[in-house]
Amino acid sequence: MPRPKTISDEDVLAAALEVLAEKGADFTLSDLALQIGLARATLIQRFGDRDAIILRIATYEAEVTRNWLAGLPVEVGWDGVWRFLEAIVGGMGDGEGFSARVTLAALEARHAGLRELAYQRYALVQDAIAARLPDVPERARIAQHLHTVIAGASMHWIVTDRSIGLSEFILERLRWTLGRVRYG
Repeated sequence: MPRPKTISDEDVLAAALEVLAEKGADFTLSDLALQIGLARATLIQRFGDRDAIILRIATYEAEVTRNWLAGLPVEVGWDGVWRFLEAIVGGMGDGEGFSARVTLAALEARHAGLRELAYQRYALVQDAIAARLPDVPERARIAQHLHTVIAGASMHWIVTDRSIGLSEFILERLRWTLGRVRYG
């Protein structure tokens, strides 16, 4: 009979994100084992190799995103769009741990399976934005553009002096963009 899990898969994946943020794409299962307090062999038995863990992280993130978005109210209108954008961007905080997201994005660019999961996650967010937009022409395109502002501002924040946190930085850019979309 197998021993009971003392550390959940979600805790392992959270620790893997921390190691990814600290070590970058070259993190090893030994790094993760040390971080989480499990034997490397246990990680291999439960998850497979390092790439399998990264794929599980991406799968888990897509699932968490889907569930989180489904739990948010759908308030149609410009004010509803703004509140939704504040909610999704507000979760980024001051940017602590954002380096793991950047590392995952780099891996997504090279790995078809990761890229597909990222595409699914992005589509979820864009659909959620579109669902809140008033009945305007090109709703899907506006939603895609607003999401692109989030992604682009995130990357731009990395190279700034970081005098403001990530969420505030992105929201400043979204506020300007949404004003141009709304009022022309």
